[in-house]
Amino acid sequence: MKLVYPEFLWALFALSIPIIIHLFHFRRHKVLFFSSLQFLQKVEQDNRSTKRLKQLLVLIARLLALTFLILAFAQPYLPVSENSNEGGKPVLAIYIDNSFSMTAKGSEGELTSMAREIARKVILDAQIDTRILLTTNALSGAEQRFLTKPEAIKELDKIAPNPIIRKIDDVINWQRNFIDRQNQTAERLGTRQFILLSDFQKHTSRFSTIKKDNSSYYYPIKLSAQSTSNVYIDSVWFDSPVHKVNQPVQLNVRVTNAGDEDLNAIELHAEIAGQKRDVFLDLPAGAVQTTTLNYTDKRAGIKQGKITVNDKQLFWDDDYYLSYEVASNSKVLSINGPSASQGVAQVFSVEPFYQFTSVSQDQLTLDAIENQDLIILNGINSINSALLNALIEFSSNGGTVSLFPGTSVVINEWNRLLSGLNLPTIANSVKGGLRIKNLNEDDEFFEPVFEQKNQQVNFPEISTYYRLNTSSSAFTLITLKNDAPLFVKSKTNAYLFASSLDPSFSAITSNALFPTLILRMGELSQRRLPISMTIGSAAYFPGYANTSGEQPIRLKNGATEFIPQVRKEQRVTYISISGMEAIEQLKAGNYFIEKDNERIAGIALNYNRNESTTATLDKETIRSQLKENCSNVVFNEIESTISEAKLKLERPFEYWKMMVVFALLFVLAEMALLKFWK
Repeated sequence: MKLVYPEFLWALFALSIPIIIHLFHFRRHKVLFFSSLQFLQKVEQDNRSTKRLKQLLVLIARLLALTFLILAFAQPYLPVSENSNEGGKPVLAIYIDNSFSMTAKGSEGELTSMAREIARKVILDAQIDTRILLTTNALSGAEQRFLTKPEAIKELDKIAPNPIIRKIDDVINWQRNFIDRQNQTAERLGTRQFILLSDFQKHTSRFSTIKKDNSSYYYPIKLSAQSTSNVYIDSVWFDSPVHKVNQPVQLNVRVTNAGDEDLNAIELHAEIAGQKRDVFLDLPAGAVQTTTLNYTDKRAGIKQGKITVNDKQLFWDDDYYLSYEVASNSKVLSINGPSASQGVAQVFSVEPFYQFTSVSQDQLTLDAIENQDLIILNGINSINSALLNALIEFSSNGGTVSLFPGTSVVINEWNRLLSGLNLPTIANSVKGGLRIKNLNEDDEFFEPVFEQKNQQVNFPEISTYYRLNTSSSAFTLITLKNDAPLFVKSKTNAYLFASSLDPSFSAITSNALFPTLILRMGELSQRRLPISMTIGSAAYFPGYANTSGEQPIRLKNGATEFIPQVRKEQRVTYISISGMEAIEQLKAGNYFIEKDNERIAGIALNYNRNESTTATLDKETIRSQLKENCSNVVFNEIESTISEAKLKLERPFEYWKMMVVFALLFVLAEMALLKFWK
């Protein structure tokens, strides 16, 4: 047997009070007058033994009443088990899953609300000295503290749905680590009980990293939604990354039915840059369907939109936000060498969208490279260090570089540039009089060019080309008859044509393929920004605009304003929306990126779709997986009412009520002795 408050045993010194009363009160003498002393002596001898017995019984009753009262305040109890921690305060660790999946409708409201009410019942029923650890998906520093019962009840009302998703084993390990630290540094803790209130979705319910625990008690409580139906927008993308004024746009929307019921006439509503579209879909159970929305951008600038699916169960994943920019023009700079071709300028002259500038290599100033979208090296043989470094920096900042060598290149200078652009290096020139064998029509470069694949095309003859050393990081777009690569691109949007545009090397400038290559490189040179990002993801949003200045970058959406973390690499500013601060402050929606009160870009933020799939673990799976590392597991499942949560928490056998009863009995015994024993 142990005591919750052993310090109350000091009150046992109060037992001296009834002893003192006994010694002095019952021995006080009274003067009585009798006519006969012989009669007095006889009376005293007859009552002496009876009085002493009464006085002794009264004293014992008082001592026992006071003793049991003191023990009641000390709260004696019998420990739950022999292997529980000795002499410590009991710990009740409650985890409430407040992710978005818990906003599903249960039998008595949202699952989050039901979880709060179950936790409230457990807290109210806990011992008064219980140390309560209340945990949500935040796992923040504010939750790293023990609460009293009133404090825990107050904190329960503050729990609201949150986009953060946690694995069950991460939560348990976090709780156990905190409890262990408190046990070592702050106070001695006793029996530990963990209550897990969640819907136990399959992708979040992981138990594999929990350490072995044979002394604690675990109570997983599964809250089940009334319906597993959920329709959500999975992703959105454009057919073409190029956006121009008055150019038709094809927007693809993928919608998923995660439920087990067929759904008909599901409304899909889109509103993008003031244009509205409505589509109705039939979605079989578990089906994924992609639909296309067609419209045309009438003006240049930042475009923002929202696509909504009409769903009656979960609402947080019904909206999908997107943002992109329609450029008014694209800037192209051609740096011409001795073997330059006039065909490049002729191609861009027919497209007013391009602001084309041509400059001789000898007259080039490095300032001209800034603010360009595409730089073309046209027939250059020698590349100095200043130009080499400027082109590599331009490419790393998101610009596109297209290389057409001269007829007598300086191989080592060219190879330094090619290595910096992650392109294959060149070797000696080869004369062969070969024609082009095929085009890589599966690549996005050629995909929108041909309506049908394997069309018969009159390819030009390449009389001389530069042999390229193989490179695993480059993609071959055009291949010669001998399988040698002629036109390649890197992952960083740099292109290399392995021949010169000079007529002595090739006749490509007089072929219809040439303007296709030039214009396609111009289209793909527009810096690509993600049309949407997921709140909390580790990805960065690249900002190519000039962000110099004293004021920080801000994300603004109406009254919402957020200062993100930024990382600068050369002239590109990368914006982060990861971390707890971003998750807590940002909501799904369209934002403008502003610097010094000037809009420099738009960004669309969406919630993570991982919880949109409503599949959950069953009872046996939860219990068996948890029991692999935790011996004491009691499972509960709530399907209809909260009263189903019949939690029988392991509690020590308490004796304080019994002590109070004994104290009252002995008080009554004393009163009876004094009243009825004459």
